[in-house]
Amino acid sequence: MSETPQKTPSVNSRSLLLPYALGLIIAMAIVHVVIAVTGGRVTVLAGALTAVVALGIVVWLRRNRKQLRRVRFGVVIAHTLAYVTVTTSFTLHLVIRVIALGSGGDASGAIGAALLGGSWFGATLVMSALWGLGLLIHLIGTVLGRGWED
Repeated sequence: MSETPQKTPSVNSRSLLLPYALGLIIAMAIVHVVIAVTGGRVTVLAGALTAVVALGIVVWLRRNRKQLRRVRFGVVIAHTLAYVTVTTSFTLHLVIRVIALGSGGDASGAIGAALLGGSWFGATLVMSALWGLGLLIHLIGTVLGRGWED
């Protein structure tokens, strides 16, 4: 029996996580192009496309779970990349809409409606808050040694 410690094959975190991040950015850009082309409202179609992105995240996590476990905090980093990419894309889209609405003269009512009314409320504030809470729980669980990486 050998006393030599076994080395776990290393994983290049850049080659693992960079394509994932770029894929998320491209996928969310497609979602936001669809939103812009279909009238600038978050509709069922936009929700369905975002759900497809979420399904892609789950599939990617399942397929790369073994490699992610060899990267320190790999699952947490993947979760954080998904959170930041999706929620920032919706918030950035809303900011661009608000700026566009504000440049059209007296549009204070339209700006308020875009910020807090209708479909953008859930897509920005609610999604960001709930997903952020889930990410916070994940991070605390990881720090305490009870993360989802086990």
